[in-house]
Amino acid sequence: MFPKHLLATAAATLAMTVTSVASAAALLTIVNTDPGRQEHTGDPGGSVYPSNNGTPPGPGVPWQVPNPAGAAGAGWPTGPGMSVDSSFPPGCPGSGPCNVGTSGWYGAYLQLNQASNVTFQYMGSGNASLANTFQIDDPSDGLGNWITLFPGNGGPCGAAGAAPVTPTCTAGSNEFTYALPAGYLPFRFVTGNAVTLTNDGAGNPTNILQSPSYFLGVDPYLATIPHQLSGQAVYAGLSDLPGSGDHDFQDLGVRISTVPEPGTMALLGLVMGGIALRSRRKQTA
Repeated sequence: MFPKHLLATAAATLAMTVTSVASAAALLTIVNTDPGRQEHTGDPGGSVYPSNNGTPPGPGVPWQVPNPAGAAGAGWPTGPGMSVDSSFPPGCPGSGPCNVGTSGWYGAYLQLNQASNVTFQYMGSGNASLANTFQIDDPSDGLGNWITLFPGNGGPCGAAGAAPVTPTCTAGSNEFTYALPAGYLPFRFVTGNAVTLTNDGAGNPTNILQSPSYFLGVDPYLATIPHQLSGQAVYAGLSDLPGSGDHDFQDLGVRISTVPEPGTMALLGLVMGGIALRSRRKQTA
């Protein structure tokens, strides 16, 4: 039986540890938004992968059933982070609604609230006709050298299973993880006609009918509401050819997620070990 003062100490220590761990969670935040820039991916059900240069395409929701019409009522998965984009037609080739999509924002930017490991996963290039690429500023040299992670004609990740879905990827091929500092995540899209869109707080155009732009939306399965502004997994989707109402943001899709720090459970183990050691010393004194 532990003395009461020792139990109180243990409870207080655990409470502080749990609070510390909770506050230490690395989050991705979508910033520089306004209500006029709320958007949806224009693909049925929020878009599919691993479809590559096919129809329907895009970043967002896995193709869990062979349902090319994308009908929400015909087995297509949905999540709390999805909503309807009325600017897209309500019907698909075949049958079913085509205007349910992953909700998010265009002309916005993605920030990391603290230094963390960040994973980039390639979701596909949809029906893009351009050879678009996704790049990051190489964190290994600090010299501003941009490296291409995903060319638009690469092999996208697959779907791992039921919601909430984590993509099945191959490290070093269609998935990369880097230790990155807090602040704007150092990535950019480069379209096949040499338009560069950088996640730097200024390089993502807000007029999607006059310029290419990219979309950011919290993983619709992990979100709790549409148009959520922060979470541990965010989809970035490119729209590469503006001017004809193209704002489906599926011309190159990347899922960006924070990786839980392995030291969190180790810290908790050290705290519990310290409590146990102190208990034994008290009992043998």
